Amino acid sequence: MVMLVLLAGGAVLAVLPAGVGAVRVAGLSILWWYAAVVAPVVAVLVTIAVLLRRASPRDPAASGAPPA
Repeated sequence: MVMLVLLAGGAVLAVLPAGVGAVRVAGLSILWWYAAVVAPVVAVLVTIAVLLRRASPRDPAASGAPPA
């Protein structure tokens, strides 16, 4: 779901009126920054968060660890 929202964000930036996606920041357009930096970084962070959540045991008894 997050990936679809990130893809939609790029499409929205591309079609906004008055060329909002073409506004330059540090010599590059906002659309470039979004597509090349922001969206991939957010995707990686979300993926890491999901993988860490799945990897961490919620119940110590379920992990097979001996009781302390």
